[in-house]
Amino acid sequence: MTGKILHAQLHLMDRQLIDYRSGALLGKVDDVELDLSSEIPTVAALISGHQRIPAADIAEIDSAVKITPYQLNLTKGDDWVEQHLIGKIPGAGDETE
Repeated sequence: MTGKILHAQLHLMDRQLIDYRSGALLGKVDDVELDLSSEIPTVAALISGHQRIPAADIAEIDSAVKITPYQLNLTKGDDWVEQHLIGKIPGAGDETE
């Protein structure tokens, strides 16, 4: 994605991150890393939790930010919470079990 003018706070901050291919919800944009080396600042990466998402992985920006998360594990924290906390609550399992 090149050449599109965005207002970071309006178009990126706190937007939903979605896997471009599967449509899975991956988290929210917590912060934006800017490249200030050029005359016009450009987005270098998005930050979600402790994950840095390179700008090259941004596929589309509309009401959400769609990314191609090849090597990212943005649901790692959610998986841990589900396994160690929610999964231990009586009745939290599959209703068919």
